[in-house]
Amino acid sequence: MNLIAELGWIVAVIIAVTGAVLWFRLARRLHALERRAKQAEHRFFLLEDVAPALTDVATESTAATCARILDRLDKLVPAEVQLCFFNEDGRLVLGAKTGTGYAGYLRDGEAYEGATIVHWVRDHALTAIVGPEPSFISSVVDLSRDSAASKSGVGPVAGSRDRVWALGVPLTRDRGSGRQPEIVGVLYVERAKDQPLSESDVRTVETVGRLASDALQRARFADSLRHASNTDPLTRLLTPAAFRQRLRDEVDGRRFADPFASRDLALYFIDTDNFKLWNDSFGHAAGDKLLRALADIFSETATTHHGFAGRNGGDEFCIALLDRRKEEAIKLAEGLRARVELTNFARQLGIAAADGTRVTLSIGVSHYPNDVAVDESQAAGRLLEAADARMYEAKRGGRNQVAFNLGRALPRRQPLPGEGPIPRV
Repeated sequence: MNLIAELGWIVAVIIAVTGAVLWFRLARRLHALERRAKQAEHRFFLLEDVAPALTDVATESTAATCARILDRLDKLVPAEVQLCFFNEDGRLVLGAKTGTGYAGYLRDGEAYEGATIVHWVRDHALTAIVGPEPSFISSVVDLSRDSAASKSGVGPVAGSRDRVWALGVPLTRDRGSGRQPEIVGVLYVERAKDQPLSESDVRTVETVGRLASDALQRARFADSLRHASNTDPLTRLLTPAAFRQRLRDEVDGRRFADPFASRDLALYFIDTDNFKLWNDSFGHAAGDKLLRALADIFSETATTHHGFAGRNGGDEFCIALLDRRKEEAIKLAEGLRARVELTNFARQLGIAAADGTRVTLSIGVSHYPNDVAVDESQAAGRLLEAADARMYEAKRGGRNQVAFNLGRALPRRQPLPGEGPIPRV
């Protein structure tokens, strides 16, 4: 009888333990389902919140679209640094940035290369994370545990991976079954060591990334159309209208900039000396070749020194250099003048008839805010007028030289009560 009672007690314990295990497993399953339901609901509201902001970008520029993407992302996944790169001929170009520290040294519109997480993501079309500790987020490549990435030193865009968490999410366009997606761009999110990215954070960034990919594609297409209409077909530089609009945007941005930010902008107005003689002597085809060769030099100068170049018409050109002090801009202009003078364009272009013919430039330099008052409402126009006037001084002085004003613009005096407009002098 005692044996039967003992067996009954054992069976009861087994049933109780089995029931508890089943209940615990069921509770865990229900909790997991509840968590997944909340995540699905969160992503639904996320889509509802983000989608309208990223769908109405058909006419926005790539830079404006990147800024819009980061604006939405920052509200959903706060971080110390957020970067939006777009793919331009295989290079990652920074479209927009948010954050402090080193992010302030990154320039919008510039291409970046290196052994970083964003370049790994570009090459592999996969979401990746790297940080001070291993990460075990499903379907995300942890580069700290990837042997090949570790050997090549892949890490954050800047800084050390033992100090920050960095996440890279590819912005892709599907190219069909069996083919790796086309990389449109990469989203980069960085947090401090003590603020690791959760799985929910990663999924949120990926959700934003899926919407951002489409928005970025349309912005790039819109940019290509604008580029075609804003580009001079012969020289591939900006048209006069496009150059002036860009100049207005840059100068106006500096007029209202933070007092501690750089306001410097240098402008070159360039005339090709005796171009009509070259054109009449060797033909219009040779003239076009010369203009294209000069435009390549001007474009290289603008790109190297953080600026932009345009054709003003005929054989006249303009170059704007951003964040360049006047003294430095004058030295660069002199270097450009000397480079053109020393170039044998006849040999370079294969125009035997022109051999021995020297090509030179007359360059007028103006500078904001040295030559145009900070409170000038038409600052860009006055800057062009000043550079144009200096260019004619260079031509009257014998050509093949750089002309500039050594003075400094004074603020415009405001009219006294009852006084009419103050005439310009």
